[in-house]
Amino acid sequence: MTLLGSRLRHRRRQMRLRQRDVTGAQSASFLSKVENGAVLPSLNNLADWSDKLQTTPSNLMGDQLVLEAAKHCVLLTEKCHSYLGHLNPSPTTHFLRQLSTSATALSVSVPEPPEDPELQCLTAKVLMHKGQVEDARVLAEKVLPKTYSPFLRMRILSLLCQIYTELDEPHRRKQLADDLHEALLDLDHSKLLHSLPDADAIQEDDLNLLTLCEFIRWWKILD
Repeated sequence: MTLLGSRLRHRRRQMRLRQRDVTGAQSASFLSKVENGAVLPSLNNLADWSDKLQTTPSNLMGDQLVLEAAKHCVLLTEKCHSYLGHLNPSPTTHFLRQLSTSATALSVSVPEPPEDPELQCLTAKVLMHKGQVEDARVLAEKVLPKTYSPFLRMRILSLLCQIYTELDEPHRRKQLADDLHEALLDLDHSKLLHSLPDADAIQEDDLNLLTLCEFIRWWKILD
C-alpha cells in the first residue's frame, strides 16, 4: 500500500464514509485500487476526493507531513526510518537516515550536515544526545547567526541553553534563556497574523510561530 493509498483509506474511515460515498457507485472500485496501491489517481480525482473528505490533496499525499515527523523523531531511529521509508529518496531523506542511525549506533559517526540551518540544528541535537556536547555547541553557535526564521532561532536558543547546562556554563545559559524568554514574550499575535507572507512564500515555520504565539497569548491571559 502506498502512502497516498493508506492516508486516503485512513481519512475515509475517519469520516465514516464508504468508497462509493466518496467516488459514486461507478468509481468505487477505482478508489479501492488506489487505496491498495495498485494504481495512482489523476490530480482531478485527488482534488474531487479531497473535497468529499474535507481535506486537501497535499494532506492526503502527506509527503511534507511525514518528512517533518521524521525530523522530529531523529533520536528515535526505528520510528524515523519508518517515516522515511514512505518517502521518495532525496538528499534530505538520505541525510536524515544517516543522522538518525548515528543517534543510536555508537559505531556510526554523526554525518556532516549540509548548509541547511534546520538540518544543522538537528545534527547539533544528535551530537548532544551522543555526549559530544562541545561539538554540539560549536555547530549550534555557528548556525545561530545564519538563522533568519524566528521559530527555528528559538529552537536553536533552547538547544544552546541545554548545551550550556551540560557544559556547566550558567552565565551563558542564563543569558540565552533571558533572550529566549524575551523573544517569546515579545511575540505579537496580531502583528504576525497581518504580516503572514503571500501563498508563494509562506513557510511551515510561519504557521508554527503563529500557533506558538496563540498559546503564549492565552498563557499571558491565564497567568
